[in-house]
Amino acid sequence: MDLALALVEEDFGRSIALRVAKELILFLQRPGGQSQFSVHLEAQVAEIGPIRDITQWIVDNIANDLSVETLAARLAMSSRNFARTFKRETHMTPGDYVEAARVEAARRMLEESDTPLKRVASMCGFADQSGLRRAFMRRINVTPIEYRQRFRPAETVAAA
Repeated sequence: MDLALALVEEDFGRSIALRVAKELILFLQRPGGQSQFSVHLEAQVAEIGPIRDITQWIVDNIANDLSVETLAARLAMSSRNFARTFKRETHMTPGDYVEAARVEAARRMLEESDTPLKRVASMCGFADQSGLRRAFMRRINVTPIEYRQRFRPAETVAAA
């Protein structure tokens, strides 16, 4: 899949490759306003370069300090310049991207494990369980507990 998308990008450009990637990712229609596409895929409109690299770094380091100051320092940019450049290239603020990436990571953990909510919150970079809950309500309009109940595969719930 990655090779095919790379060939599409090479022949037709990044925006066409991104549209193809979004079209090929098929999810079951889920209730609760859940996004059909990953935040990382949405942010890949950024061209190859430091902003695209930092979006991957954020996903790979989700539990770390991901403040604008920290991210800007990582790219040797001022905070203001970084925030402007990030928004221009990804069409979202760094804070929105970080929160969405953290919620997405928490969603996967809730779907795939029995990890307690307090631990999920910590592993995904939230200060505490209430921060995780607020972000879930803001982003997908359900609590983490409701999300886990709705979206865990039946065989996983039965085994637990």
